[in-house]
Amino acid sequence: MIVTDVWVGVDTGGTFTDLLAFDGNGRLFAAKTPSTPDDDTRAFITGLSALQSEAGFAPADVVSLHHGTTVALNAVLQKRWPPLGLIVTNGYREIIEIARQTVPGDWGAIYAWVKPPRVVPLENVRQVRERITHTGDVLEELNEDDVRAAAEFFKEKGISAVAMCLMHSYLDPSHERRAREIFLEVYPDCFLTASSDVLPEFREYERAMTTCLNAALMPLMADYLNNLQSSLKSEGYSAPLLLMRSSGGLSQGDKVVEQPATIAYSGPSAGVLGMGWLAESIGEDKVLTYDMGGTSTDVALVEDGQPLLTTTGLLDIYPMGMPSIDIVSIGAGGGSIATLGTGNRLRVGPESAGADPGPVCYGKGGTSPTVTDANLVLGRIPAYLLGGDMPLDAEAALGVVRDVGAKISLSPEEFAYGILQLAAAKMSGAVRQVSIARGRDPREYSLFAYGGAGPLHAAELAEQLGIRKIVIPPRPGLGSCLGLLAADIQASAVQTVNSRATECVPANLEAALDEMEGRVDAEIKGQGIAESHTRRFADLCYVGMATELTVQISDGPVTAESVEKTVGAFHAEHLRTYGYDYEGEQAVDIVNLRVRGTGPLPHIELAPSVVREGEIDDALLDEREVYFGPRFGGQTTRFYLRNKISTGKEFAGPAIVVEYDSTALVPPNGKAQVDDLGNLIVLLS
Repeated sequence: MIVTDVWVGVDTGGTFTDLLAFDGNGRLFAAKTPSTPDDDTRAFITGLSALQSEAGFAPADVVSLHHGTTVALNAVLQKRWPPLGLIVTNGYREIIEIARQTVPGDWGAIYAWVKPPRVVPLENVRQVRERITHTGDVLEELNEDDVRAAAEFFKEKGISAVAMCLMHSYLDPSHERRAREIFLEVYPDCFLTASSDVLPEFREYERAMTTCLNAALMPLMADYLNNLQSSLKSEGYSAPLLLMRSSGGLSQGDKVVEQPATIAYSGPSAGVLGMGWLAESIGEDKVLTYDMGGTSTDVALVEDGQPLLTTTGLLDIYPMGMPSIDIVSIGAGGGSIATLGTGNRLRVGPESAGADPGPVCYGKGGTSPTVTDANLVLGRIPAYLLGGDMPLDAEAALGVVRDVGAKISLSPEEFAYGILQLAAAKMSGAVRQVSIARGRDPREYSLFAYGGAGPLHAAELAEQLGIRKIVIPPRPGLGSCLGLLAADIQASAVQTVNSRATECVPANLEAALDEMEGRVDAEIKGQGIAESHTRRFADLCYVGMATELTVQISDGPVTAESVEKTVGAFHAEHLRTYGYDYEGEQAVDIVNLRVRGTGPLPHIELAPSVVREGEIDDALLDEREVYFGPRFGGQTTRFYLRNKISTGKEFAGPAIVVEYDSTALVPPNGKAQVDDLGNLIVLLS
């Protein structure tokens, strides 16, 4: 069969780079290759070559390339960025130094907490005379000589990435726009980013930090995309390169270079989007997504096919005001290292063996036991990965687990099981952050497990949370790629209004929303999309409260009645999230207006699985002893090849289901079957 019109998704993770493609005939092709942290471009091109060989397409057949990347996230996690500069309003030089009075952590953390390192040292902060008030009035005009002096200063110091955050520029960006014109006349080669372009919202510290991080990532992302597109061109690929944003939509590379902070959680967001699309396909309206890879675990909620969004997240230890899918990430993955800390207490992660040297069983120089080594010792994975392409050294894993476990008088099996239980406890804590802390009961949700290690650990996590249904999609190790191929072009806009709901002028709100819709529509259509669809939202809070909740504004022009309806929706959301509301007792402020737009793209189609007749024994690969902890002990466990399991045929645990990109565990108290779309459904008693 001729392969035409190929759409490719490439997700670069900390350990593996995953690739998935579908063609005009509805066929899926997959590939997986070790990541190359020193240069992600190499793994991208290597994986494309493997995928091309598997599917039999030519570079000219590729219609579009969708990419999820950790370049921005890793740069922030490793504090790896060029020297930065910051331009602020005169009198606000210490805006980042002062930060917020909130101290993270509980139980007197103020006595132990040390402020995180500043992204811009104080000596690299320049002040310019100007002042716009909190009402948007110009109190002092911009001093253009100050801007020129700042540009000369950064040019002489060789600082090529500069952020600009002037007071209340979210209300009137004219000073920032003029300052940018002057600055670039003096220093045209500088990567300059203005807060009114990045985050036109109030709260000067968060706005300044987001703008600084955006400036820090601009040269890194520009270099990465230039290298990648050059490599793609040399390989014969001419298809447009679209990158996944943290908010769950795609954008062209040139847009991302302007706002690289928007792709910090690119890969994890793609996975959540993919699970939301899959959940709609099988009629699941309450989903907890669980993506466990080699380096980290990401969890999120999806309701009625839509992931929950946030605008108040953290990028590592820094506030990030960009809209993103509400994901909680922790350092717990297959490569997470197990160590004995003070008092010989077991600790798992956040340090990871990564792709190089990787777990001890990889045989590439690893010396500390990892979660993958523990699984191998317990018999939960075969002595290979990637369908046999990557053999594992079981003896080496057993040796290192035995040696460390002996220090606390535990057998290899007991110590390995302890590693998995502690990893599951950390992951269940992350789930509680996105569920219970948001007013949701995780027991009401189905657990969608994906990533290379997610299906293997899903049962332990589900047991700790009281979840009884696990869904493992086809090719679970490529879950983020599925999301990349199910995504649309996306753009968004925000504007602070800070108005009492009972005193607002509906016509003013309508005018602001119309203007934002125009910008969003233009950005989407500027990327070659014929039509766009927009939705309107508002951030509201009770007067005197410091945080807002986002609710959708009803369709149609803004009227007094629609404002009242929006306020009612806010009361309901507050009750749902926090368990109480102040309806009729406390006034409400409309803080921000938001517009989110999408431009539809062709989506991946999951064809019904080929119905396989026969008995479950036809899929039997092996039988061996597997240790399931004190509750079930060691039990003879059947290993099945997933692609040979008969559709609809139910089988009982204990069982291990093996496939190319992942391994799934069905515990002794579970039963499983494959549905019509190829999903493995596991039910726990």
